[in-house]
Amino acid sequence: MGRSHFLLMLLLSGLFALRVAAQLAQAIHEVHFLPPFEVWQGSSLPYPALLGSQAGILAVIGVVLWRVKTNAISPRAWQYRACFVLGGTYFTVMAFRFITGLTLLSENAWFASSVPALFHIILASLVLVFGHYLLTLNNHRANESA
Repeated sequence: MGRSHFLLMLLLSGLFALRVAAQLAQAIHEVHFLPPFEVWQGSSLPYPALLGSQAGILAVIGVVLWRVKTNAISPRAWQYRACFVLGGTYFTVMAFRFITGLTLLSENAWFASSVPALFHIILASLVLVFGHYLLTLNNHRANESA
């Protein structure tokens, strides 16, 4: 149960991990086939703080992936609802940022930072897929007990 959810979450996590690694590579020593360091930076957060938060996010994702893989989650209705509300809001705001950065607000640096916005969309998608996994698991367990 949940194999397709796990694989999709693994793919999205891998994309985010590649983003973190690519910016770190650019910070250590410029790699010419990657976008410059500044393109990866979408906020005024100092890079060490950003890297630390990204490492924390990857650690949380790792725990979640492990729990999904080992079927060690007992979902509650509030959990998948929270994932849908938070993930949906996050996705909507970042999709708006991405689209307006490519069109109407391309002169504004925060909106025009398309690479960070795209990876925020990836993280939001991960939250939504996890929410769908929790909903599916919750429904499956409810049907088993009925």
